[in-house]
Amino acid sequence: MSAPLAPSSQLETIPFAVLVDEAWKSTRTWARAILVPAALMLAPAALGIQVIGGMWNLSLVGMDPARFESGRFCGTMVLGGLAALVLAVWFVFVYGSMMVSAVRTLGGESPALRPSLRFYLRPRVWGTDLLAWLLISLGLLACILPGLFLMAAWSLRVPVMVREGRFGWEALKRSWELLAHNPSADFLRHPVVKVLLLVVLGVVLGQAISFVVQAPTLIVSQVMVLRGMSRGEGADPQALMRAMLWLTIPAAVIATLAQLAVQLYIDFATSHLYLDQVRRKEGADLGSALDRILGSTPPSPVEPGVA
Repeated sequence: MSAPLAPSSQLETIPFAVLVDEAWKSTRTWARAILVPAALMLAPAALGIQVIGGMWNLSLVGMDPARFESGRFCGTMVLGGLAALVLAVWFVFVYGSMMVSAVRTLGGESPALRPSLRFYLRPRVWGTDLLAWLLISLGLLACILPGLFLMAAWSLRVPVMVREGRFGWEALKRSWELLAHNPSADFLRHPVVKVLLLVVLGVVLGQAISFVVQAPTLIVSQVMVLRGMSRGEGADPQALMRAMLWLTIPAAVIATLAQLAVQLYIDFATSHLYLDQVRRKEGADLGSALDRILGSTPPSPVEPGVA
């Protein structure tokens, strides 16, 4: 008869390969219910940011130092910056509501995005997220590594808020409490390492999709430059930029919306990790409590047929 598994091996955290595979299955299953509404909500903001960026670039490239008016220029920059800030905040709300939807979906609730958005718009929810990102930003300024650690340690804060109703510092503490649970003591299987790998995976996939979508725009711009040079025409950056806006803006919007799919994939992976860590840690805590109550280790199993 084979030896029984040790309690620690039974409660080992989910392997990274299994985690990303489960996340991919969930993404394929629920993409239409979550991704399509999120894309519709994000599209106007994505278009607005690209238009503002394009206008900024045109004004900077075509600026004539002889006719420079500091007051008008600064006013335009401030108004454009405020508009971009408002749109960026909307980005945060949409991305946050997607995470809430992923957690609720895996918990057996409806994947509808609007209720998730209403949940994320609660001051306690987005305030907790804001607190985390402010501290993460400070950590990134302190030689980067502290910020990366905080970003990983607090990555489960949204699932904690959704499933456990903890907010603020309690949600951040609970996130680290779950991620610190690593019964195998194997560094490569540590939940924090898995979170960092998910970050790397998300960045690589997002950049790859963005490059594929915007590559035709880069090719067309290079062709236009080469055609102008072959005709002996001088390169006019503003004219080239203005001629390319009709192509660069839609391509950037499409790339932004395509990256939503990557974010949903990472959200499902994070949600699966949260649920797995809760089950494993609560199982370990229950076993420890029983040991304290019984005051002894469980008896070793007896082989069948042995009196």
